[in-house]
Amino acid sequence: MAYFFPSNGALKAKIRLAAFALALVLPAGELFAKAKINFFTDINAAWLIDKAGYSRTASVNPLIKVPLELAWKDRAGRSIGSTPSAADEFIFVSTRDRRIIVLERNSGGKIAKRTYKGGFGGSVLIQGTKMYFNTRAPDGKVYCTEINSKHKNIERNIGPAVVSPIIDQDRMFLFNQYGKIYSMNTDIGFRNWQSQIQGNIEYAPVYQDPYLFIPTILGKIYKLDSTTGLQVCQASLGSYLFSDLCSDGFYLYCSKSDGEVFCLEPDSLKKEWSVKLDRPLFSGPVFSDSSLFICARDGWLIKLSAEDGSVLWQSRLEGITVAPPSLTGEYAFTGTKSGELAAWDSHSGEKLWSQKIDEGISASPLIYRDFVYYCSDRGTVYAFHAK
Repeated sequence: MAYFFPSNGALKAKIRLAAFALALVLPAGELFAKAKINFFTDINAAWLIDKAGYSRTASVNPLIKVPLELAWKDRAGRSIGSTPSAADEFIFVSTRDRRIIVLERNSGGKIAKRTYKGGFGGSVLIQGTKMYFNTRAPDGKVYCTEINSKHKNIERNIGPAVVSPIIDQDRMFLFNQYGKIYSMNTDIGFRNWQSQIQGNIEYAPVYQDPYLFIPTILGKIYKLDSTTGLQVCQASLGSYLFSDLCSDGFYLYCSKSDGEVFCLEPDSLKKEWSVKLDRPLFSGPVFSDSSLFICARDGWLIKLSAEDGSVLWQSRLEGITVAPPSLTGEYAFTGTKSGELAAWDSHSGEKLWSQKIDEGISASPLIYRDFVYYCSDRGTVYAFHAK
């Protein structure tokens, strides 16, 4: 039901006064829910790539120091398998039970909740006051909605997708789980082109203008022209790739499930180097400061030289790991399926802080300003702040 108020100056003044009174007595989440105001005001906000960049480290403007203490926690859904996004004073959490939850970053207050017909593939992307995301089966759509309302600017069928879109100015690139790639306009969803590759797309591609580099589960990487969607070349690495592609801005890095890590040059996708770690890998490398950081499934954090793949150090984790670490330059943050949260000196590999929770972790932590956010398999968001 919509309510319409007459354009009466005195009445408008009363409404403003009531909103101010609510602000004095209500927590942030309740205030926004009851007052129906536009809580998100950063028209220049930009979170255009999954995990904040092609280095794959989910760290933006880090001001964090260790040791950490728990600031707040919130049960956002049944399970969370993706790293949250962040913009303005809020974090955006996509859950496996079809919800997007907006939380105030300092307090954890719930600002908004939206429910859709499919679970979410990847993280929410943000451009201005709009958010972009795609859904898995049975929905299989890409959406663009206003952050401050449920208004849908775009709702298009693309089939089930399990990785985030990529936004480049007025274009977005979408990746169907079964090998279809789309280029669409970000305003109305007009389709620029559609392409098909062989194999399932379940890990994040890289866009380096003017090319898209797309990995498939069965070990192939495709290079597509981003303007036409035409295939330029491909590489076959063999075995399974359970790995997002990462990049230093030129070279591409990825890993196979059998423990082999690759560096590929982007022109022909030929190997620059490869190294065999002899450990099972269920996530890819993260690039930071001329190095690669990777978590082995059997519980190791490993630092490699990005120049030749040589091992610089290895540190033991507590439990199975399926999520890549997140880096600040000074620290590496990890989470395991056994519930160990830890911070490591990125230069020496020394453990500097750890915390045990009773829930497993399947997503990289988000480091946003002065907080570190962990999302658990049971749907809880944990926010840590420096002591």
